[in-house]
Amino acid sequence: MKKQFYLQSLLWLCVLSAIAVVICKPERFNKSENELSVTNWNVQTFFDANTDGNEYSDFKKSKEIWNENYYKDRLKRLCQIIEELDSDVFVMEELENEKVLYDISNFLSHNSWYSDRHYNYAAFGKEPENSIGCGVISKIPIEDLKLHSLDIRTEDGKVPQMRAIMELSLLKNGQKISMFVNHWKSKSGGEQQSEKWRRWQENVLARECSSVIDVPVFACGDFNKDIGDFVRDEECNLEFNYIGKDSIHNIRMFSPWDENESADYGSYYFSGKWEKIDHFFCPENGVLKQFDVFSGSGTVKNDGTPNRYELFNHNGYSDHLPITCRIQLKGCQKNS
Repeated sequence: MKKQFYLQSLLWLCVLSAIAVVICKPERFNKSENELSVTNWNVQTFFDANTDGNEYSDFKKSKEIWNENYYKDRLKRLCQIIEELDSDVFVMEELENEKVLYDISNFLSHNSWYSDRHYNYAAFGKEPENSIGCGVISKIPIEDLKLHSLDIRTEDGKVPQMRAIMELSLLKNGQKISMFVNHWKSKSGGEQQSEKWRRWQENVLARECSSVIDVPVFACGDFNKDIGDFVRDEECNLEFNYIGKDSIHNIRMFSPWDENESADYGSYYFSGKWEKIDHFFCPENGVLKQFDVFSGSGTVKNDGTPNRYELFNHNGYSDHLPITCRIQLKGCQKNS
């Protein structure tokens, strides 16, 4: 069931339990009509100031710990980074609800909806029982929002709470681009014990990417899995596996981390080491270019590690760093 409503430049699109919303300034990348700049950022438990009952316990303890003023201050800092990066599309993990997207778009608009530089389109997806979901804001139109959830009956033990993979289409210069937004199962409960659930999410992503024909396609998000932990073929190429009707299939993927192999940096820092768990992936029919890990404007501490948000003093941004890539649209070359 699909409904559409128009209000000035705001467009709402509802598909299943997903919500698409229609709702900046220094240039980090040179703009091109044949490319799309995309930033992905896990913004770390970004709750609004309302208590709905689904929040993490720390955000419900006391109004002295979390309230409207603290929320607005954090919102302001997030929007300053969005404006500085000025990507065509900005993807976020760990947003509480679509209201946060409203607040972001209102803040970025500076009370004016008549600029083509604004993020006039957005999408939000969240499983009903989850506390957090994924959101997208975009300067170009969004269409065809879907959520791909898992219902697994073949594994021993209870299926843990997992986030659905968002699929949506972006439209630029008459060309459609398919994007998959991911926030895979965390390593809580043990890395090895939780790995089987991330493999199931990989299966869904690989299957859906394989079904996209004649359209550039890419995936981004927080995969909770380091680039070194993915399966490789004999030539060290990334391979995602998925279950077909009669057998297991694989799809080759490209990651810009493979061209940035230094162990001295990543997007996430845990237990004294860098991890590359936030990703852009693209199958052979697309190209990811000019990859960048953003570490400016207070997003890192003095030692260069992520300046995570702390409730006790309300300082910081996130325990992840934003990553940005350019997506080539026309004349896409297959990766060799």
